[in-house]
Amino acid sequence: MLSDRSNVPRLVSVVLNFAVVNIPIPSFPIASFADRHVIARFLRIGLLILASALSLDSAHARKHQQRGAELSVDMDAPYDRLAKIVQQVSEDGVIRGTWQYKGTTELDGAKASKTAVGFAPWKGQGAVLYKVQPDTLAPEHFYESGDQGTVEVRYIVEPAGPNLSHLRIQAVFVENSGHRLHPSEGAVEDAEFSEISQKLQEQDDQDRKKKEEAVAQQQEIKSGELRAQLEQDRAMLNATIARQQQLEKEVKDLQKGQPARIRTESADLKAAPYNQSKTARLLSRDEAVTVIEQTRHWYRVRTGSGEQGWVYHLMVEVSQ
Repeated sequence: MLSDRSNVPRLVSVVLNFAVVNIPIPSFPIASFADRHVIARFLRIGLLILASALSLDSAHARKHQQRGAELSVDMDAPYDRLAKIVQQVSEDGVIRGTWQYKGTTELDGAKASKTAVGFAPWKGQGAVLYKVQPDTLAPEHFYESGDQGTVEVRYIVEPAGPNLSHLRIQAVFVENSGHRLHPSEGAVEDAEFSEISQKLQEQDDQDRKKKEEAVAQQQEIKSGELRAQLEQDRAMLNATIARQQQLEKEVKDLQKGQPARIRTESADLKAAPYNQSKTARLLSRDEAVTVIEQTRHWYRVRTGSGEQGWVYHLMVEVSQ
């Protein structure tokens, strides 16, 4: 029978043999031999076209045999990370790749579940999660789904290596009567996998951005430390230059003074050129000093030990 698609190849063979061997060439009183030959060729071509159509339908039947197969793929992601993302998808309230009303592209109101009647209990390793949408009428992309029932999606995440995981996704439609399961045509699995992949990519992008921001922050901290060190070194350099300039001035002062001596029994070395100023110490007679500055009544002198101060001019004898 035509409804038995497994017998279609045999039927095609029979039709071809019949077309090539068993069809007699029709005989018309007014047709020539050439006309009858042309008519027979057209009949045979028509049967060949019919046989090809049946053959294509056979291939379509083989495609139906693939319905219900789960999506199974290795993912370049650690197990814990992928399991967390899959859990987020299982709890997002949406089943993608199917719908029950025209103008929509998904089912809203789905719930996460720990079990689903359309699947046998999972006994393998890893995590198994479910998402279900009850009271759905004839959802799209499920084979012969004309009744009301529940759309169920199962996700299985298995560890496969340090940074590798295995993901399985499968969807079924279970009639409310529970008497029949309708396998998915693959659209739900593809759409849910696409959502998981997108979230995984978004997580990768966020992690990469955080790493870049952390690196930039560390570079800014290091840059600030280097700038502070530069300012400190610059301040030390300026202090060194100032000290060098002071020393050079002192050297010049040492070189430009006039030799002199204390001519009195003693003389007060004053801090400023007036009598009431503080006395640094007493200078002795004949103590050698160098005159480095003078006013009308006072000499600014430097002692042999490097002390500087002011002495009243009458107490100092300047060498000529």
